[in-house]
Amino acid sequence: MKLIITENQKDKIIEKLIFKHLDNQNYNQIDINDNIYFVKNIGDQYGDIRFDKSDGWCYISYELISFFSSMMGIELSDIEEVIGRWVEHVLQMEVKYTPKKGIKYLSSVEHTLQMRVKYTMSIPLTHTPLLNIPYNKIN
Repeated sequence: MKLIITENQKDKIIEKLIFKHLDNQNYNQIDINDNIYFVKNIGDQYGDIRFDKSDGWCYISYELISFFSSMMGIELSDIEEVIGRWVEHVLQMEVKYTPKKGIKYLSSVEHTLQMRVKYTMSIPLTHTPLLNIPYNKIN
């Protein structure tokens, strides 16, 4: 028996799988300097996701995006968009930009540099126990 799944149905299934996986990570949300970081453990120096409340940018670690991409065979930009929707759902705030949603009016050099940073670097927290910067744990 063959099942025929429309592109829309496939997208919804993928979104549900990614949302479920991210929900099961039990991320700690840490609010530091107008940014919300999603970290697995309090005290981690790197987060998987950072949402900037001031401008709506959602930064996602390359490791997280590539995990889903390799598991599901989907392009990085499509994964990024779904993770952005998950962040909107969890925080009840609008994600205005992910690298896929675009960078407004930057030159190609600036665009390339920003894309490289957003895709290749881990997301460091500005708080480390040594710096002693205060933060608020959201959940």
